[in-house]
Amino acid sequence: MLLALLFTATAGLVDGGVEDAVDAGPELHLAVPLPGPDVAPPPPDGPAITATRAPALTPVPMAPAPADAGMEPPSALSLHGAAEAELGLFPAGFPENGFDLMTSLHPVIGFAVGDDFGIDFGPTFRFRLIDTPAFNRPSDVGGFLRGADWDELSDYGQILQSLRIAKETGIFHLRLGPERKKTLGLGHLLWRYNSQANPDYHPASGTAVLRAGPIRADFFASDILGARLFAGAVAWDIGGTFSSDAQVKDRYVLAFELAHDANLAARPFRPDASVAPFTLPAVTLLQLDASAVLVRNAALRWMVMGGVGTRNNLTADLGLVVGMTLDANVKEIGFSTRLELRKQAGGFRHGFFGPTYELQRFVDIGFRGASLGDAVLPDSGSGFAELRVGIGTRVSFDAAAEYFFWNRLDLDGGLSLALLGDWFFLTARTTILGLLQAPRFAFNAGLRWRLFPSFYVVGDGGTVFFPQVDGTLIRGVSFSAGVGVDFER
Repeated sequence: MLLALLFTATAGLVDGGVEDAVDAGPELHLAVPLPGPDVAPPPPDGPAITATRAPALTPVPMAPAPADAGMEPPSALSLHGAAEAELGLFPAGFPENGFDLMTSLHPVIGFAVGDDFGIDFGPTFRFRLIDTPAFNRPSDVGGFLRGADWDELSDYGQILQSLRIAKETGIFHLRLGPERKKTLGLGHLLWRYNSQANPDYHPASGTAVLRAGPIRADFFASDILGARLFAGAVAWDIGGTFSSDAQVKDRYVLAFELAHDANLAARPFRPDASVAPFTLPAVTLLQLDASAVLVRNAALRWMVMGGVGTRNNLTADLGLVVGMTLDANVKEIGFSTRLELRKQAGGFRHGFFGPTYELQRFVDIGFRGASLGDAVLPDSGSGFAELRVGIGTRVSFDAAAEYFFWNRLDLDGGLSLALLGDWFFLTARTTILGLLQAPRFAFNAGLRWRLFPSFYVVGDGGTVFFPQVDGTLIRGVSFSAGVGVDFER
């Protein structure tokens, strides 16, 4: 597997790897292993556990038909589906935070037409069997279906698991569905963003890419049914504009990014409708990046970069960044490293919309205090490092750390394994924010083990965080196990 660090907005303009080779396709919840052409699942982001589709099972070879049999070519249309049931314990999500016995049902149905179109429908229905303490049922749909999963329009986005139109390498590409590892451009504003980090919020996101000569434009909406995070990036291939030399093309890129969160959806769940809604202020950030590839060959790629960013607020906080990426490939093993020196101040920081942004937008670090949008950073700097390692499609590991010079450390890392001929998948991820100050730990893991061609067992568990109407967070632990069946025609 070629594992490199060229991010979404410059993927078509600067030669190199993508955020993760396995992240090209739409990601699904770990409990939905639809057959498909995707490779092994990447490690999930933040507190959500994710995976891509499981590789399709290799069919038993059949004897070829005689040349004069008059057989029609195979159809490009394929139909696939799955059904799963799980049983487990899930926190109540309120200050009492008892454990409720829950069962979840997850039917999925979809079809695809070659590489140009595909759609999957598959909501998750959580039913509360035992309510402890007994105060959740009045807010549940019909007294059993978990109300927090369906209390706002955005939650109906979970019905759409994925929609893709046109090939990713074409002039135009569109993809809708849950997003758990979204990076825009070089990741200085939107980095590993996970729209599913809040267990009470289940939006469908949208990504659109448009290429026109040396220009590439990326557009992203975290919630297609609600006024939430909107971002865009426009990248210009300078070398490809002024030279036809293949050695110059895709080497020098200038990119502009903008991200705005209206914060008008995903408010904390309110079982008591008399409690006033909790609304966060809007946030807007801008970033300008320049990058140059100094070395580029089959085994090595070295890129340097620099950028300036700001936040649209009264103080006009300014951020600066310089750094480099180094990517190497040795047979099936890929390595990717990234080092950056960052300057940030006030309300601006790099990677603002990160893997746990859906929780940090309520509380930056710890469990109470200033939100990410209201937090004020010293006019200082930080050092950022990231490492990715991949062994074919079987093993994927990534780790990132940012140390702020005023004594704060943030960590994020994950591991993904695909064993037994891709019949066994294991994913794990841990995120630590505010270490050395007010740390908040999150750990999640999940597995899927296919026992027969169309039958498998699943299990997942870890920490979950629930935003409260007063702006605080409550942490709980959940775990579940179940079985599933799937098919493809």
